[in-house]
Amino acid sequence: MILVTGGTGFVGRNIVRRLVREEKQKVRCLVRKESRREVLEGLKVEFCEGDITSPKTLEGAMKGVDTVIHIVGIIREIPPEVTFERIHAEGTATVVKAAKRAGVKKFVHMSAMSSQPEAPSRYHKTKWSGQESVRLSGIPFVILRPSIICGKEDEFVNMFAKIIRQTWFSPVFYVIGSGKVKMQPIYVGDVAYCFAKAATSENIVNKVYELGGPEQLSMDEIIDTIIKVMGAWKKKLHLPIAVARPVARMMEKLSEKPILTREQLLMMESDNVGDIAAMKKDFKLEPMGFEDAIRTYLTPASE
Repeated sequence: MILVTGGTGFVGRNIVRRLVREEKQKVRCLVRKESRREVLEGLKVEFCEGDITSPKTLEGAMKGVDTVIHIVGIIREIPPEVTFERIHAEGTATVVKAAKRAGVKKFVHMSAMSSQPEAPSRYHKTKWSGQESVRLSGIPFVILRPSIICGKEDEFVNMFAKIIRQTWFSPVFYVIGSGKVKMQPIYVGDVAYCFAKAATSENIVNKVYELGGPEQLSMDEIIDTIIKVMGAWKKKLHLPIAVARPVARMMEKLSEKPILTREQLLMMESDNVGDIAAMKKDFKLEPMGFEDAIRTYLTPASE
């Protein structure tokens, strides 16, 4: 039995589908009461209500489990309950302890590319803390560190696509920052493949992998590709990050789910790329290129 935390989220649901359909695995998903279970409709999946910040709720979820795939993460905070420290660091440590008590034989964890103890953003610092809880747990592990993940229902590419549709008749597209910061977008299907193989392969263990696509693209190149695939025409104008900070702060105060946060601005100032040679070798994977990936779900802006 494989337990997946975050199995109803964007990445998690793709992993669960892969495990059930291709790998023929028995899967249990840890879900909260409000989780969208319908996204896994039609799949033979067990559901167990629980919360990664509540140790008692994890006891039942871990019964009979051989492998844990821990996906839960956030990109926006809703203080005081939902913070990077509480979810990425404390929550992961809680799941690790529950897994160890239950005698879990393998722990597969989703960290993030660029996570490090001295990272400028709290997002990446707390991702590193969670990663270390897994690595030092004594449980055989696989840690996967993806860059930006793209695919149907992603929040990254679809955010830009939404803006392009809403400003279809405007010739201008505003880009925050220089547009030179690089990312390594990876298709969600490739991410799901890696997680499923990490969970089921005896040869992939006690390793940390960077997950990324074949191209290291600047933000300008990413936006240009999205515009091209959508059949739009836009002239990019760059706004200094310093100008965007007060706007982000105001959005944080006015909305529970702000479009832009100060943490996101911090992440926009650093490259998010890595060496994917080990991923390609051990998983025998040639990742899909960015343009090919977004063509699987983006439609023309005029539609």
